Amino acid sequence: MKRTFVLLLSFFLLGCTEIAPPCAPYTLDAAPPRYFVILDYGHGGFDVGATGVDTGVKESDLNLVIGECTARALEDRGCFVLRTRTGPDALGDTKRDDMARRGAILCTDGADCTVSIHMNKFADRSVKGPMCYYQAGADDGEALATCVIAALCAALGRDDRPANPGNNYVTRIPSVPSVLVECGFLSNPEDEQALQDPKFQQLLADAVADGVIAYLDAQSGKPQ
Repeated sequence: MKRTFVLLLSFFLLGCTEIAPPCAPYTLDAAPPRYFVILDYGHGGFDVGATGVDTGVKESDLNLVIGECTARALEDRGCFVLRTRTGPDALGDTKRDDMARRGAILCTDGADCTVSIHMNKFADRSVKGPMCYYQAGADDGEALATCVIAALCAALGRDDRPANPGNNYVTRIPSVPSVLVECGFLSNPEDEQALQDPKFQQLLADAVADGVIAYLDAQSGKPQ
């Protein structure tokens, strides 16, 4: 009953936008969701994040597009997904207000895990590929991040890359396993182009969803 109330409240507060698919009401007669995942799409509005070196593409726009692909991939796998944003705008007029509101959503009661979608940038333009961060010292976060980065590397056909410890707001404040996924480098010419390709975006989204499900199934003891 507690989770049902949380889901109903989430639908009421967030509603739907043109970006998100229509929301079906959750009822007591509906089959319970497989898992409850909170997705955070980094930046938005006045805060565009990183920009592509060659094309000027905004990280905030890519976060939204790839985040929505990930949300639908998780929903296709039977999960209920709560988004921190469903459109291009920030959640507040200032960075501090935006992060406070984002944090409140990330701490919604009843979630199984949280995932924050971002893009990377680095001075060395040869550096490329996805990375996954967890809160330093959080064993469950490390396990989730390890599953997600393993799925990403497998999907992209690249050598395994370890999960990285960090100290990020979006992984620090939730009480559940939380990760920040850097989908690729907007400073790398190949990544910058690939990250704007719908097929590549879907490949990344499916991999993130598969990694999340692999971790949650292992924790719940469900067959994989």
